[in-house]
Amino acid sequence: MGSALREDGVVATPDDWEAYLLHQTEIVGELVKQLGDFAESNSEVLLGGETMEKNIVPGSGAYMVSGRPKTIISLKEKLRRMRETPLERIQDVAGARLDCDVTLTQQRRIADELCDLFTECGATRVDLIDLRDGSHSGYRAIHLHLRFPAGFAEVQVRTALQSHWANVYESAADIFGRQIRYLHEENCQVLLSPAEKKIVKLLHGLSAHTSQVEKERDECSYIGLHPVGDYNVESNQEKIPSIEYKIYYTILNKLDEQFRKIRGSRRK
Repeated sequence: MGSALREDGVVATPDDWEAYLLHQTEIVGELVKQLGDFAESNSEVLLGGETMEKNIVPGSGAYMVSGRPKTIISLKEKLRRMRETPLERIQDVAGARLDCDVTLTQQRRIADELCDLFTECGATRVDLIDLRDGSHSGYRAIHLHLRFPAGFAEVQVRTALQSHWANVYESAADIFGRQIRYLHEENCQVLLSPAEKKIVKLLHGLSAHTSQVEKERDECSYIGLHPVGDYNVESNQEKIPSIEYKIYYTILNKLDEQFRKIRGSRRK
């Protein structure tokens, strides 16, 4: 089935595909349940004490759990990029996500807690992949690669700004080509106009700026580690919320709105 998807995209036995997709959907459902239970029981300690929300805004303390099996289009693309990897070893066909308004230190702590949780749930292997350096085309998150007797799965843990940036970049990929998500790969070739290159470069620069702001927020969150009267820390404590607000609302929201308008005009 994997070879058929990779070569011509046609699955000769639709019943087998439906059975495979149902199995992946069941894995996603279990991942989402475990993440939801974890977030609810740890919300006051790790997630700011707020409930699940649709939009994870900096300063809200909110979180959101979501999940999905990979679409057949996305799966075909991945199989063609990973020519030697069989379908059953594709890591993220079943995927779930925990987006939460937390600091970088809290994000890592949550990921470590989830490693223990999924080991207790029966995972035979859990790999923590820290992608917060931006080397994956500006994308930042912590991924957990899970291996169960039931199959492979992936869980993403993202902060509020990491999540919003990734969603906006996905919108850009829908317009400029999904390949822009893989600019970090050696064999990736993307044909972009000068204007499109400028926008993609802007998004990558915004990712780097966002990362620096999150590092400063993380530092300021542990004010007890600094001497009383540390001017730099106290000054940043006052500035960072407004900077995060500007990134989230003034920049990312406006870019997302523009991308949505472009997509809408193309459908007409």
